[in-house]
Amino acid sequence: MTTTEWSGNITGFNYYNYTNRNAEISWSFTTQGMTLTGTDCAPPGDGFFYVPMTVTKVSWRTRVC
Repeated sequence: MTTTEWSGNITGFNYYNYTNRNAEISWSFTTQGMTLTGTDCAPPGDGFFYVPMTVTKVSWRTRVC
């Protein structure tokens, strides 16, 4: 859990934005020998990633998701 911008590596199954800000989440996922990466926006109260993912960065987004 974080309430500040963050970078590193944490693997989990489900991520949820409990803050009142838009969070930009950078992630990676390895399947069948391929590593996929991306960045998604999670508005307040939104959950996503229902498979094991590695989050590599969380930052706050000033525009609407």
